Amino acid sequence: MKSELEAEAAKDAELYDKMVCWCETNEKEKKKAIADAEAKIADLMAEIEERSAGFGGASAEIEALKKQIAKDTETLKKATAIREKAAAEFNEEEKDLVQTVTNLRNAIAVLAKHNGGSLLQLDAPLVSGLRVLLRNAALKREEWLAAHPDYKGQQHIAFLSLRGGAHRAADQVESALLSAADVNGAPVSENYPVEFAERVVAGRVKAAGVFLQQPRDADYKSYSSRSSEIYGVMTQMLEEFEASLSEAQKDEIKSAADYEALAEAKKEQIAVAKEKLDDMEGEHAANIKALSDAKEDIKLTRDQKSADTEFLRNLKVTCGDLDTQWERRSATRASEIVAVGETIAILTEDDNREALAKTSLMQTDSSSSAMARRKQAAEALRRAAQAPEFEADDLLAAWHGRKGASSVGVAAGPRARLSALAMTVQLDSFTKVKAMMDEMVAQLKKQQQEEVEFKAYCTKELNENEKAVYAKNQEKNELEAQIEKLEALLETLAKEIKEAKAQIAETQVEVKKASQAREEENAAFQSTVADQRATQTILKKALTRLEDYYVKGKGKKLVLAQQEPPVKFTAYKDHAGASPVMGLIEQIMEDSKKVESEATASETQAQADYESFVKDSTALIKQLDEAVGAKTKASATAESELAESKGDHEAAVGELESLAAYEADLHGECDFVLKNFDIRQSARLQEIESIQAAKAILSGAS
Repeated sequence: MKSELEAEAAKDAELYDKMVCWCETNEKEKKKAIADAEAKIADLMAEIEERSAGFGGASAEIEALKKQIAKDTETLKKATAIREKAAAEFNEEEKDLVQTVTNLRNAIAVLAKHNGGSLLQLDAPLVSGLRVLLRNAALKREEWLAAHPDYKGQQHIAFLSLRGGAHRAADQVESALLSAADVNGAPVSENYPVEFAERVVAGRVKAAGVFLQQPRDADYKSYSSRSSEIYGVMTQMLEEFEASLSEAQKDEIKSAADYEALAEAKKEQIAVAKEKLDDMEGEHAANIKALSDAKEDIKLTRDQKSADTEFLRNLKVTCGDLDTQWERRSATRASEIVAVGETIAILTEDDNREALAKTSLMQTDSSSSAMARRKQAAEALRRAAQAPEFEADDLLAAWHGRKGASSVGVAAGPRARLSALAMTVQLDSFTKVKAMMDEMVAQLKKQQQEEVEFKAYCTKELNENEKAVYAKNQEKNELEAQIEKLEALLETLAKEIKEAKAQIAETQVEVKKASQAREEENAAFQSTVADQRATQTILKKALTRLEDYYVKGKGKKLVLAQQEPPVKFTAYKDHAGASPVMGLIEQIMEDSKKVESEATASETQAQADYESFVKDSTALIKQLDEAVGAKTKASATAESELAESKGDHEAAVGELESLAAYEADLHGECDFVLKNFDIRQSARLQEIESIQAAKAILSGAS
């Protein structure tokens, strides 16, 4: 018995050392883990506050930048429209100025042909054409001056004399021309088209092409002898129109350059803004993901800190009085060992042994029945300890030793307890042994109940862990599917946005090409109509003149001489080819009208097709722009959802890892009990029954 007590003391010392090491190690680790968690939580809180504060600002900046880009784009569109309108107006103005300059040059060249002669030599159609051209030039000059009030050119003396009426004409033709050059002069026939006048004067110039090769000063010198006033007026008008043309061209070049500079600056500004917007949206999406990750991380960190704090609290409760328990336990065991040793010494002394022997003989008869019961109870307990039902002795002892409990008494295995009880039955009094038996049975029943409750706890926790793992796996799979779906959506949106932008650019190029082609077609149409109408006018006048003579007989006169000349005209006869010529002219006029009608119909159809094309293209561009805007917004939303889904996925994976670790802890704590529950329950019940049977024997049961 003394050796058993000494062995148990040594084992207690070993268990105490292990418990101290376990307490110190876990306390140090958990305190460090809690401190690290507190520091990490503080850092995460600062990060969350910083990112949350920047979240609203970034959203406002992105929205403001989008509005600025839209505003700059609209400004560029308006500037482009204004430039195109100004360019079209300039083209019309330049065309008119060039035509007016050409007309004046032709008129000067025609007048220069009659150097030294009277303007009365000019035929009526030419004079009418010159008057129409001069009046047209004068009107355009007045219109140009009205449109350019800031023009700083000097007023020529000839115009001042015209305005004051202080001109003197050499003949009636010059007077008519001077009057035509004055917008307030005598009216010019409106039945004489400007286009026809241009053709008439240009035809005369071509007939005298040599004069076109001479400079204008040569024309003036050749004509300065007569009618210098009309020539001066025409020369000054030509100079003013040339100056106006040059100034308009310079202004157009400057306006075009200014527009190009503005457009380039705006395009660069828009490109920089779009690049900045892309960067800001990327940073915003990254901030959203980082914010979500930080929130999830701080939640996990707080949960872990709470678990560590609870563990540390339980650890302090468990280990707080470990030293006190050890001191008491050691002192108690030492006292027990000393008492057993002294008892053995007393019993083994020679005098005491002889006295005990005599006393034994005297008490043999009176205690024989008690000894018999002791022996019978001890034998019953030893037989029960050797029963096959207690093969789980080592398993039960290991279970009790998991918390550092003593291996003596109820905490030991059933065989050890029954064997120790058998020895106690032989040595102690019946009352003390029975009380010990009752205490052991009560403790065994308590352990039986605790084990049942522990099994229920393990089963519940394992089932709940399994359900949580299943639910979290479902969530993880759904998040993975969502992430895959969002990534595919982003790829599709990016491709569609790229295609839409390419289609917008292509449509804009096609519209520009169509506009240029339409302008060329319209110019060709205007030229064709002008040519055909001029041809019809000329032919109509020619046909009218022929009809007046040949059909109506106008202009036929009989001249009677007062005296007989030496020679006489033969009898006058109308030309025999007049009728076919008139028919041919009529046919040419009909063909010209047909050409004009066909050209007008083609122009109308072409203009309608062009307007329809532009309208459809504009609608398509607007639709594509709206689609790009909507898809860009959808892409930003998808990126935000993708970042959030990835954060949720990482959190789900982390929770699954935590659940797996908790499941491993549960299996480490519960597998032994669950696997051996029936064996342990049966063995403990058998032990209780054996103790109760031994108690019955001690109580006198047969």
